[in-house]
Amino acid sequence: MLPLSLPELRKPTAASYLFSHVIAVTLVLACLAWWANASGLDLRIARALFDTTLDDFPLRANRWLDLIGHRMVLALPIGIGLASVGVAAASYRIPAWRPWRGPALAVAATCLAGQVLVNQLKHHTTLPRPYDLDTLGGYTPYPLHWWTWARAKAGGALPSGHAGAGYSMLTLYFAGWALGRPAWRWGGLAIGIAAGASFSVVRILQGAHFLSQTLWSAALLWFLAALCFYPLIAVQPAGHRTTPHV
Repeated sequence: MLPLSLPELRKPTAASYLFSHVIAVTLVLACLAWWANASGLDLRIARALFDTTLDDFPLRANRWLDLIGHRMVLALPIGIGLASVGVAAASYRIPAWRPWRGPALAVAATCLAGQVLVNQLKHHTTLPRPYDLDTLGGYTPYPLHWWTWARAKAGGALPSGHAGAGYSMLTLYFAGWALGRPAWRWGGLAIGIAAGASFSVVRILQGAHFLSQTLWSAALLWFLAALCFYPLIAVQPAGHRTTPHV
């Protein structure tokens, strides 16, 4: 018997994909984010990085960290998203690119929707940046509530936009899976984790974000990527049946 093509061998059922990737992984990341805050780990890390003599975070104004980890990083998901739209558009004129159309659109949807959602959620969550807390050189007390409808009461930091920009690269894991490229899939996972963790560390060192705020970004971006790629990875087209790879 001839072997089946790789994409068909690796295609999960809709139910298993929804449970394992859309729900389970997102829930694990969300629980880690909640625990980092509820356990006090957020504040312990922030206090360890805070310099009482300076009454500030020493790396807050570091020029290179601010340039690379603060300003330039936000161009990453926008650039990847726009490039993916370009690939999808070109696939209508370049036949060899047609298999890339679906994954490219899913990458673009994840990257662009992720930035929009992160930006909007910041206006309705109250946890501020560490350097804004009155106990860490700032001006505001620790919030008593999680959500707010009044933007003036929002902390403007949860979830982290910069961590989200890095974790948007998790979409490469799903793109490699959808294209039946195991090396791209696992390489994409490594890139997504490394990018998200690196940008998270930079912003935590600067006192700009708590650990939990960066983990909430990871949960959100993973959820969006898993959801956007659901039709490409787990949904069998009508009339689809497994055929031998010749």
